[in-house]
Amino acid sequence: MPVAIHATEKALFKVFSNDFAFSIPAYQRPYAWTKDQASELLNDLLSFLGDDSEAIADTNSYFLGSIVLIKGEDDPKADVVDGPAILILK
Repeated sequence: MPVAIHATEKALFKVFSNDFAFSIPAYQRPYAWTKDQASELLNDLLSFLGDDSEAIADTNSYFLGSIVLIKGEDDPKADVVDGPAILILK
């Protein structure tokens, strides 16, 4: 079966929806972020989203960074190869 590589832009709320079921393969390097660093990222995301006055789908873009996944088109299972998702999911 040929492998296709492609890039797409996804809204953050879609990345953390049921469209993706992330797993971290055993070959990944060990988790290196501290609780303070992860907390800083989460606080930045929450600050960016602001209060509940605007629908998440209507907020401005937020570049979280590139996340490299191994994922089938119609399958939510996604192995995280590289990217910021590793720090959130470990």
